[in-house]
Amino acid sequence: MDTLPEAAPGGRSGSFLAAGRRLLASVWEHVGLRLELFALELAEERARLVAVLVATAGIVICIAMTIAFAGVAVLVAAWDSPNRTWVAVAVAAVYALVAIGAGLMLRHLLSKASPLFRHSLAEWRRDVDGMRPRIEPEA
Repeated sequence: MDTLPEAAPGGRSGSFLAAGRRLLASVWEHVGLRLELFALELAEERARLVAVLVATAGIVICIAMTIAFAGVAVLVAAWDSPNRTWVAVAVAAVYALVAIGAGLMLRHLLSKASPLFRHSLAEWRRDVDGMRPRIEPEA
């Protein structure tokens, strides 16, 4: 009485169940690998963005200080001349041109597509293509 009922003729019920389990285990392993790849790329992208932000902040601060002190130096040099007002206007105009140029460069950089998760997406597409049935053209 402790025995299980017999499987269908040929033992197909047991093999079908085993094949289903193997398929489920394979899919689960595949999903796990894809999630690991995704997490790795996310960590790499986060580290890269932090480094970019720190470097950008340093560059912006140094450039701003350089431009500010250059403007002050020009104003101090022209202080005793009758053109000091025009020099102050020219310094302000140069600052405005630099800001416009930086804004245009930023717009250009933001318009570029990011390669974020390109490896995960490429693997996903390859997997989908591998699962599609192959249809051979008739001769």
